[in-house]
Amino acid sequence: MKKIIFILLSTLVFQNAFAQKQLTEPQFILPGHNNDLNALAFSLKFNVLASAGWDNSINIYSGDTTFKLIKTIPNAHRAQINALKFNKQGNLLVSASNDFVVNVYDSTFKKTKMLVAADGHTSNINAVIFDNSGKVVFSGDDAGRIIIWSLETQKKLRELNNGLAINAIAMSNDPRTLFVAGQEPFVKVINAANGQTQRTFVGHTDAINALEISPNQMYLLTGSNDKSARIWDLKTGKELRKLAVDCWKVTAVAFSFDSKYCATGCNDGSIKIWEVETGKLIESITPQGFNTRDLVFFKRYRQIAAAPMLKGSSNYGVRIYPTDLVDPITVSENKASALLVNKFQNSIDSVMKIRTLTKQDSIKYQLMKSKVDIKAIEVKNKVDSVRIYKTPSLKK
Repeated sequence: MKKIIFILLSTLVFQNAFAQKQLTEPQFILPGHNNDLNALAFSLKFNVLASAGWDNSINIYSGDTTFKLIKTIPNAHRAQINALKFNKQGNLLVSASNDFVVNVYDSTFKKTKMLVAADGHTSNINAVIFDNSGKVVFSGDDAGRIIIWSLETQKKLRELNNGLAINAIAMSNDPRTLFVAGQEPFVKVINAANGQTQRTFVGHTDAINALEISPNQMYLLTGSNDKSARIWDLKTGKELRKLAVDCWKVTAVAFSFDSKYCATGCNDGSIKIWEVETGKLIESITPQGFNTRDLVFFKRYRQIAAAPMLKGSSNYGVRIYPTDLVDPITVSENKASALLVNKFQNSIDSVMKIRTLTKQDSIKYQLMKSKVDIKAIEVKNKVDSVRIYKTPSLKK
């Protein structure tokens, strides 16, 4: 009996091991950087990827399959860049650095704001985000200080004190609260007005390196030094799933734009993609010999990008890995196409029931088919290309 149980368990383990796609090499290594990377940001609206790190520069790439380098911002900071983030509207980018400065760039990636004050940051800035309106920036540093900046005046509005070093911050649709992770083994939900901790997400047993809120505002994803990543109910703070990351430190996390999948990255370079609703492991990228500093899904999530801090190598650049995830945009396009083609086929069938098709019918339906396949589908579902917009004024 024990032998039978052992065989069954072995079979299940064997099947599960081969159920997920396993990758050992990146599909692309994007050119343009000459040192390690710390941060990535993706603009869903404009389909562009930003990357930055130890060469003090920011690179902007097209998010299409060619991943063309479209702009470099050289010497964006005077020290390594630790954090990047696009605003919710996708037309502003913010960066934070070890030079104690926060910079803001417009949709042409020209520096428009330098957020620095006499009583501003005096230690390395590790985290930065916009509020939902895009008019306020939050930045957190090694000293545990969170500074709230006004983009309109470029002045400090308020300062919050976390006490310990801050590794990551996030904001939900509720503008009153800020989610803060750092050297403590829990996430604090802080009132942005008075700095009071409203509640905590308790479960980790070591420092938390990364956190992200799902776009559908249902989940919080965290990665920690305790060898785990966890998915939480954003509203209740209840731990929903503990992900079996199988690594020493989880250093990066990300959600897909539709909140269906999430990814975890580790300090050994391993990357895993999970189904959020079930916690099921979907794909796995084996250890890559670098520290995964950041992760982002692309718009169509057929690929995922990683920011590496290399170990014993100088092959710098963003790593792009393919996935076998079903492209949600293609699926919707195919459904629209099938609907239109079915409508076309039904119209032919209705005519055939009445009489035999003539030469004129053939010409008529050939033209209709051409309009359906090309005009109706391609125009309606045209993929966004890189576009340049003038940044709107922040004044009321």
